[in-house]
Amino acid sequence: MKSIEFNKENLGKLFDTLRQSDKKELNFYIKNKKEFIKICQLSQKGGYFLADDKNRPLAVGGAKEIDNSTAQLWLLSSKYFYKNRFYLMKYIYSKIEFFKQKYSKLYNYIYFENFDALIWLKKCGFKILDTKDKRFKLFYFNKEEN
Repeated sequence: MKSIEFNKENLGKLFDTLRQSDKKELNFYIKNKKEFIKICQLSQKGGYFLADDKNRPLAVGGAKEIDNSTAQLWLLSSKYFYKNRFYLMKYIYSKIEFFKQKYSKLYNYIYFENFDALIWLKKCGFKILDTKDKRFKLFYFNKEEN
């Protein structure tokens, strides 16, 4: 596993191989691959982009800073995620722990059918709440509550 550039080619490859649950979630926010690439490139500050040993994009994610104490976590992964699950989970867990130290509050919304992510977020110490929009759940971490 290695870090790769947030360039159009790598992001385009990731978009073409996204996990089904990530594709469904993205459909609520973006219209096409070009928009996806633009949003990811704008979000690369505080982000990471990982590939496997065959240089296939695995996951892109990070923390978009809202203010000095709050950030919005995000993660999108490819179908190759599962073959590299152990190393990716370990890496992403370490990034989440880093973000928990840096920010008092972390949050985002997740598509309700993204079961793997919901289970994993709970294991990482996030609380999961229903929202008015039944298609999404809120996940959050607040240092003051933990």
